[in-house]
Amino acid sequence: MARVTGPFMSLDASGTIYDALTASIWKGRNYIRGYFIPANPNTPAQQTQRTLMANAVSGWQALPAVTPDSGALPDANYKDKWIVAARDVYPPISGFNYYVMQFCLQGAAPTIPAIAPKKSKSIHG
Repeated sequence: MARVTGPFMSLDASGTIYDALTASIWKGRNYIRGYFIPANPNTPAQQTQRTLMANAVSGWQALPAVTPDSGALPDANYKDKWIVAARDVYPPISGFNYYVMQFCLQGAAPTIPAIAPKKSKSIHG
């Protein structure tokens, strides 16, 4: 059942009403949309993409957080190096997002690119 604070459609409402309408707040704006259950076709291509993303997340979680003073491994093997490298990316992203992006582009054990990718500042760049 939906929870309403104040008159409906004027202040805040959130929740689902009888599997017909869903009220919510997005970026501070109230909205109501029709209720639906998204399709999950579970195709082989979708499973391949999910596996790739799961492997990328596992790869990030396996990285040590901070580069030791000895620096026994390459820079790409430490989270702090990815976080620093991500600062040069435009638009700004986190070190995690940068690692996952490069993992998807390069495959397992990605390296930090020498030149950070930059997209134009236009909306469709």
